[in-house]
Amino acid sequence: MATWDPDSDHLPKLNELPRIPGAPEYAAWFWGPDDELGRLNLLTPRRVIEASKLIQTGERTCLNLPAEWPEPPFFGRPSFKHTVLKVRPYAFDDLYELNTQSGSQWDGFRHAGIKHNDGFIWYNNTTVEQIEDESGRIGTSVWARRGIVGRGVLIDFYDYCGKSYDPFTPRKITAEEVQSCAKAQGVEFRSGDIFIVRTGFSEAYRKLEKKQREELGAKAYLELQFAGLSRAHEMVELLHDNYFSAVASDAPSFETWPMDEPEHLHHWLLPLWGCPIGELWDLEELAALCKRHNRYTFFLSSTPANVKGGVGSHSNVVAIF
Repeated sequence: MATWDPDSDHLPKLNELPRIPGAPEYAAWFWGPDDELGRLNLLTPRRVIEASKLIQTGERTCLNLPAEWPEPPFFGRPSFKHTVLKVRPYAFDDLYELNTQSGSQWDGFRHAGIKHNDGFIWYNNTTVEQIEDESGRIGTSVWARRGIVGRGVLIDFYDYCGKSYDPFTPRKITAEEVQSCAKAQGVEFRSGDIFIVRTGFSEAYRKLEKKQREELGAKAYLELQFAGLSRAHEMVELLHDNYFSAVASDAPSFETWPMDEPEHLHHWLLPLWGCPIGELWDLEELAALCKRHNRYTFFLSSTPANVKGGVGSHSNVVAIF
C-alpha cells in the first residue's frame, strides 16, 4: 500500500481514492500501516509556519464553553462535576468528573467505527479488540504529543444567512451554502485547514433561561433538533476533497440532527479518513473578531488530553489573531 506525502497539496479526490484490499470503500488509510494521526498528518511544519504568520494583532479568544455547559448535557450524557478539596489548612485541590463528549470537545478516532463485513472497524484497520485492550492505539494521547496547531478557517454561516433560522431546528447547511459563504468572506480553502462552522448554537444556547436549558437537555435522543451540516454526498465530497486536517462547529452533533439522510458524516470523517471532529465550541467572540477584522482565517492551537487510549478530549482550543 502506497504512503502519501502529507506535505503534498495534490492528493486524490474522493472519487479517485485507490481501493485498499480488505478495507471499507473510501477508506483513506494512506499515511502508513501504524499511523494514528490521520489527517492531522497534514499539519506539517511548512503549514504551521505559514499559519503562524496570521498572528498580527495578538488578540486571542478561547473557543471552549464553560466546563459545566451544556447543563444538563445532551444525548443522556452525565453532567460535569467539580469538587474543591481542602487538602491542608492552607491549600486546595480540584476534583473533576466528566464525560469528554458532554461539552466542548474533540471526537477522537475511537469514538465511532464503521460497519465492515460481520463487525465494525475503526481508523486504519483498528479492531474492537484493540479498542478494548491496553495498547492505547488511535487514542487522543497521540494527538496530544504534538498538539493540533495550524490555520483555522471560520465559516460564519449564521451571520452570512442573516440569522434566518433557529439553531434548535434541523436546518441543513448545504455544500453549496458553505462555498457561497466562503466566497463572501474571501476565504479559499487550503490543505490542512482546520475547518470551523458557526451554526448559531452557542449564541442561541446563551439566551436560554435555566428552565429552558433543563427542558432541552431532558429531551430524548431523537427528539433533539440541531442545525448542522447536511449529510448529502456533495458535503461528503467537500469535506474530503479540501483535505481539512480537522473539522469543528458550535453544534452538538456537527452534522444536522436528527438523522434523515443515509450518509453519516461521523462515519466518513473518523474511521474512513481519520479526521477529528470538534463539537460544542464557543464561536461567538471568534465570529466578532473575524467580522471586525474582515478576516476569517487565524492561528488555532489546541492541546487534547494526554490520556492513553483516550476516546475523546475536552478541546482546550484558542484562536489567535
